[in-house]
Amino acid sequence: MPDRGPAIRVLLVDGNRLFRAGIRAFMSEHQDIEVLADVGSGEDALKILDAHAPDVAVMEVNLPDTSGLELLGRLRTAANKCEVLFLTTVDNAEMMITAAERGAAGYVLKDISPENLANAIRAVHQGRTMLNPAVARQMLARLAAKARNGTVSDKPELGEHEVLILSRVALGMSDREIATKLHVSEATVKKHLRRIYSKLGARNRAQAALLAVKLNLLK
Repeated sequence: MPDRGPAIRVLLVDGNRLFRAGIRAFMSEHQDIEVLADVGSGEDALKILDAHAPDVAVMEVNLPDTSGLELLGRLRTAANKCEVLFLTTVDNAEMMITAAERGAAGYVLKDISPENLANAIRAVHQGRTMLNPAVARQMLARLAAKARNGTVSDKPELGEHEVLILSRVALGMSDREIATKLHVSEATVKKHLRRIYSKLGARNRAQAALLAVKLNLLK
């Protein structure tokens, strides 16, 4: 494992103690990821957030004392914001849409491999978005249908290159893949993405893709 700087500080939130122990054991094999705490409730998660300011919260949608979506809102408005990666059994496109709209950086299912989970944690910490591919396809299909059946005014003005890049973001392509496809540098893609986020009022790739489909911007 190459040196990635300080370890990513992770808070694990799930009502199943045995599951949490398994994830903690898997993550202990990665020197760049540190599980600060594993807790079973939203209340305990907020205590850890205040005390230790984790970088990433990995949590289930269904918690014993609250909804993961409710907790997401509180995590995103707290003084010490952290990225939220849902790791869940809820295979539901509407849930993923709501999670993305509320600021979740990722949404993956519990059948993910331990190595891919570690990569997902790294990705959201780096400002990227991780979505379960199968649920993402359902999500985009539903949003596309809604866009076709409705009209949207006040569309933001995106340039040709911005639309091309956004289209590929919605397909789940990475910055490097987009750069290769469009024959530009990765730095150019990142620069365009910053402008796209600003124009759309989006904070991450998931929100940008959602807005693009809702506004019928994709070609």
